[in-house]
Amino acid sequence: MQDDCNQQFIINRKMLMKALSTVLHEKFENVDKSLKLFSREYEFSDGQISKLLNGKYSDIKFSTLWKLANALNISPIKFVEMIEENLPKDFNFYD
Repeated sequence: MQDDCNQQFIINRKMLMKALSTVLHEKFENVDKSLKLFSREYEFSDGQISKLLNGKYSDIKFSTLWKLANALNISPIKFVEMIEENLPKDFNFYD
């Protein structure tokens, strides 16, 4: 039972990160800077934005999510809503 719950958590976390990646791809179409310049300007670590865009992150800190929203000039609430729109309608970490 525990393994099933853990496996479902991992699957859900991957779906969440994929939804974030989708939103970032949409938003970066309107950014007139290279990823490297954007990362430097907004103080993201080397490759962090690229990893987020490519789904190479397994999870993200709330502070990083907030920082990304600010850097993209989106309210953090709207940013989360945009991510949620890219998830299944009944997405939930718990049944």
